[in-house]
Amino acid sequence: MRKILIFTNEFYPFKGGIGRYCEELINVIKHDNQVTLIAPKYDDKLKQSDISKKMTLNLFSGGQFKYWHLPKLIKKVMSINFDEYDYVLVADWPFWIAIQCVNKFTLRNKIKFNLMLHGSEVLNLKNGKASIFAKMLNLFSGVKTIFTNSNYTKRILLENHHVPKEIPVIVTYLGVSQDEKISNETYLNNANSEQFNILTVGRLDDRKGYDYVIKSLGLLPPDVRKKIIYTIVGNGSDDFIENLKTLAERNDVRLMIRSGIGDEELKKIYQQNKVFVLAAKHSNKKIEGFGLVFLEAAIYGIPSVATDVGAISEVVLNNRNGLVVKEDIHEIAQAIMTLYKDRVLLSELSNNCISDVKKFTWSKLAELTLND
Repeated sequence: MRKILIFTNEFYPFKGGIGRYCEELINVIKHDNQVTLIAPKYDDKLKQSDISKKMTLNLFSGGQFKYWHLPKLIKKVMSINFDEYDYVLVADWPFWIAIQCVNKFTLRNKIKFNLMLHGSEVLNLKNGKASIFAKMLNLFSGVKTIFTNSNYTKRILLENHHVPKEIPVIVTYLGVSQDEKISNETYLNNANSEQFNILTVGRLDDRKGYDYVIKSLGLLPPDVRKKIIYTIVGNGSDDFIENLKTLAERNDVRLMIRSGIGDEELKKIYQQNKVFVLAAKHSNKKIEGFGLVFLEAAIYGIPSVATDVGAISEVVLNNRNGLVVKEDIHEIAQAIMTLYKDRVLLSELSNNCISDVKKFTWSKLAELTLND
């Protein structure tokens, strides 16, 4: 039985893609391996949750990473005897930097580890506030293998950083929790109904393009628009929510924003919608490194309308399991209208969602990650 050490700053109860990645990976591997997790305590709920079963917790005080937390991370790294572990995975960039500080500024043996990259940190270490660390440190000292969540993330990594040729860079697409019984039968039974509800799930910030979706819905004919409820599920500031509500009123769009939603309630919300829409925007600081929400929608047979940003087109295949358009409200509106009118196409895309989503499993990701 292998002894595996995983570092992350994002984990339960923090909601985010990195935390979900770590949680699902650990769920797969902890039955056949001894897994130790290094992570912040947050509110200490992790110790009482089922997630913590069958793994060792090595937690430290704190929560979501801030730059002034780096000394604490370095201290935690210094406290670890890496010789005790067969495999070390660093799942987010702050611990990546902390380990490289230890590798450069201490006399201890060089720490060797594997690294998972999710996208935005690649640009942040090139052009953002974190770029100072790239100038001070050898980012790839001791790195055995780099994993990326998409070909897009791999490409921007190689374009922006000098990765030594001897370090393999392997794409490990994220997975989605599913079972053999996933079906779109309920979706198909309701595919021709007049009500045509639309859903977006994601953190409430401008980069997700909620304003694009509202404006695009405002371009639809009034008789179509009145048959649509646009639901947004996500957490964000009160000001941001109020701005979206005001924009919806101006565009005569029926908008519902749901925050603090649990997994079971979210499943019910998915089942009430015809199309998943995410109009992500290009950004020089943060990117869409994968697009897990598209897979979560596909489990229910829900096709997507998405902008061609980042790695989204690796998940949403145009005219296969959804429609991929430019970052333009007129194109978004046209794609929604196409699916509203053509329910045969909608059903075909739904069938493809079910067949395609079966390829994205956490067990496949785990196998690629640990196959060293």
